[in-house]
Amino acid sequence: MSVINFIIAKPLEKKIQKVIKEQGFASKAEFFRFAAMSFIQKTKAQNIDELFEKEMDDFAKKIAKKYGDKELPSIEEQLADL
Repeated sequence: MSVINFIIAKPLEKKIQKVIKEQGFASKAEFFRFAAMSFIQKTKAQNIDELFEKEMDDFAKKIAKKYGDKELPSIEEQLADL
C-alpha cells in the first residue's frame, strides 16, 4: 500500500472535517479513499455515457442512410414473424 502526503488549505480542511463528522467517516484517510473511489466510478460512468451516445449517433446515421425519408413499418409489423 502506498502512502500519500499532501497539504490542504485551512478552509478546505474545515469543510472536510465537517463532512467527516457529519457522514461518519472514521478518519481523513477513509474520507480520501472514498473520495478517490467515487471519482473513479463517476469518471467510468461518464465514459460509458459518452460511449452510449456515440453508438446511438452511429446507429441513427445508419438508419437514416438505409431508410432516408421512408416511413418505417410499425413495431407490430416488424415483430410479426416472431
